[in-house]
Amino acid sequence: MSNTQYWTKLTAAGREKVLAAIANKQSIHLSEFAVGQGSITEHDTDLRQPVYRSDLNYLKQLPEQPLVEVVGVVPASEGGFYVREAAFYTDDGKAFAIIKYPETYKPAAADNAAAELGIKAVIDVIDGQVLSEKIDPSMIYATKEWVSEQFFTHVIMPLEARTHSKLLVLI
Repeated sequence: MSNTQYWTKLTAAGREKVLAAIANKQSIHLSEFAVGQGSITEHDTDLRQPVYRSDLNYLKQLPEQPLVEVVGVVPASEGGFYVREAAFYTDDGKAFAIIKYPETYKPAAADNAAAELGIKAVIDVIDGQVLSEKIDPSMIYATKEWVSEQFFTHVIMPLEARTHSKLLVLI
């Protein structure tokens, strides 16, 4: 473990699942995430004091193989607690990766400051192809980054293409 204050690491169960998935040419299905108020250590296998658990928001393989970005969102309707730890879980309920997270207060609606809290982890899994997501589509939140990327790809770029093609015809 490096000497950094905050970190993300595979649990022993997560490492075993990655090795088994590579050996058997199978995939690992990540399905949930959780946040907690505990003081997690690098030797823990799960959260010490979980306070919220829900479906995973998305999983994306990064171009820098074998890195995978995983995101969970605590909605504005949940809160009134501190987040110091987080974890991502496989579909059998076992913690795949744990995170020592910078202490962040997640306000509740009663605090008159409710806000969503996105938990993003970049995980090195030896082979990013072995991970897949198992997501409940009714629980997905769109991040600002995703919406911007989709808007640019599906609205702005086609508009620019049409504008440029008209300019070429006029010239």
